[in-house]
Order: sequence, then structure tokens, then C-alpha cells
Amino acid sequence: MTGRERQEELDPAGAGIPWHERRVADIVLRLYASTVSPAAILRSFRRDASRALTLAGGLTAEEGRMRVPIQRFPGIEHSSRSWSVYMTLDHLVMVNTAITALIHAVCSDHNHGAEIRVEDVKPHVDAGPDRIQALESVVERYTDLIERLGGLHARQRHPHPWFGPLTARQWHALAAIHNRTHRAQIEKILRRL
Repeated sequence: MTGRERQEELDPAGAGIPWHERRVADIVLRLYASTVSPAAILRSFRRDASRALTLAGGLTAEEGRMRVPIQRFPGIEHSSRSWSVYMTLDHLVMVNTAITALIHAVCSDHNHGAEIRVEDVKPHVDAGPDRIQALESVVERYTDLIERLGGLHARQRHPHPWFGPLTARQWHALAAIHNRTHRAQIEKILRRL
């Protein structure tokens, strides 16, 4: 690991993402959640996760573990720019697991103060091919929950570290946008392998 990589891992959450980019993301997130049905958002969530899994499934274990520097693009922190494909999948497993629990808690009025902190969803540098099956499982659990909950009409909110209090429907939209962002990251990594 280079000195720059070590520094990036110590940077505060959101380091390198300009304030105006976060503001635009917040507006897009809220607009997406309010204008697109939960079923359509779920299709997008599944499509991008499936694409990420397909891309990762075509790699050797060595290729999947190779950390590759990429240019930062909207939605990606500086510290995420030198991940491997498997690290990216590991991050998706962590985030999607947490969002699944949060949506369930918000919709069942059992929000016990759980928190998703950006520093808690940093991937393990030794993530391996088992992350493929782990993400497949999380996507299925998430899908089952969203289909069971239907319209996600709960009014209760839960705070996001960047966007503030979000409804279940907004968390759902965020999960889909997050999958899309990291699917694009995997594509960029693969172009550099």
C-alpha cells in the first residue's frame, strides 16, 4: 500500500467530494424517490447489481483482488479510487445489508437508532471471490423485503451521513443509485486491468 493509499484510508468520510456535487446528488436522490415507483427503482437496483456480479464472475481470483487506481467520478470518494473489484463488491454487501435493515426498521417503526457511518462500510483489502455469492444473497434479501413492503409509505425517517433524514423510499432510491455508482466503478477498474 502506498503512502497516498494509507492517507486516503484515514481521510474523513466524503473527502474529495465537492459540496456542490453532494447538493446535486441530494436533489437527484429526492426527485428520483418521489417520481419513480419503488418497483421500478427495485428493477434498477437489481439490474446494476446483476451487471456488477456478471463482471466480477468473469475474473480470476488474482484479477478480482487487484487494486487498480481509477480517476474519481461523481459519487466516488478519493479513498475509493484504488479498490479492487472484490473490495467494491464487499462495500456493496455492507451497504446493501445496512440499508435493508434500515428500511425494515423505518417501515416497522422499530428504528432503534441504528446508524450507517461511512467509515463502517470501508471494504476489506483482502476481500475475495466469496463476495460474489455474498452480494447475490444480499440482493435477494433486499428484493424480498421491498416486495413485501410494497409502496414504502412509512413517514418515519432515518439520518444519512451526507443527506440528512431520509424516508424508506428515499433510502431505497439511494440503494439503487449506490449500486449504479459502484457498477460503474467496477467497469472502470476492469478497463484498467
